[in-house]
Amino acid sequence: MAGVDASRFQEVKEPPRLEYGDATYWTLRYKEKSTEPFDWYLKWEQLKETLTPWLSAESQVLMLGCGTSLIPEQLVSEGLASSIVCVDQCAELIEGLREKYNEKEAFHFEALDAAQIPVTDWAERFDVVMDKAMLDAILSGRQGRPKAEEVLKVALAVLKPSGRYVCISHARPGQRLPLLHSVADREQWEVSSVPRPLDAAPEPKKGAKAPKGGPDPSAMQVSAVASAEDHVYHVYCCQKPSLPDPEEAGSAEGPEGSAVGSAGSATGEPPAE
Repeated sequence: MAGVDASRFQEVKEPPRLEYGDATYWTLRYKEKSTEPFDWYLKWEQLKETLTPWLSAESQVLMLGCGTSLIPEQLVSEGLASSIVCVDQCAELIEGLREKYNEKEAFHFEALDAAQIPVTDWAERFDVVMDKAMLDAILSGRQGRPKAEEVLKVALAVLKPSGRYVCISHARPGQRLPLLHSVADREQWEVSSVPRPLDAAPEPKKGAKAPKGGPDPSAMQVSAVASAEDHVYHVYCCQKPSLPDPEEAGSAEGPEGSAVGSAGSATGEPPAE
């Protein structure tokens, strides 16, 4: 019996697995779904209570890694923002969003990598910079930590004094705060949590009835072994320091604004001429 000629068979290689931190993943995702609404992690109704105190009708908002989230539209419709700049690295997505919102003046769309935002032109421009899941996606990719630090520095640079950077993440404080504290003092950060939405139970079979006195099989439910503390998303908020009050700064310098004179009198010697 003749042997098998191995040269007749071609080795089949599996395509490389794309991660959330890979730009190609998002290009492929939005190629066919450039305007289909989708919100990662949480929708506006779940975030509203936490975010509303940080917003106003005059707020200028920057949405990093906007995707097809409906949150920008909902902020404007509820009078919680005067303008929103949505940034995403996927050019196909941004083109689709521009067409969708071309008659709404409050929305502006830019095809940019968040780390490449023009800081010089956008310095201290925004009241709120929002990131929902984008930092998590960056950290899942190659060189995630250095790029995440770049993005955080950019986000803080484009905030107005007293403005807030808001990051919605799946990562627990012990996992995420070391990174956040590396770019801003720990006193500037506050952390809150929002319960994760429950998943709907599977559709019951046609004609099936709930047991008498038992729960509705189509009702929202969670496993009995689930921990409420773990079943949350985390909201990390950093408030940029405000500018010093000119009057307070003047009084600290002493009479006639002369800090040198105060120092000289304290030593019993006249200030140098």
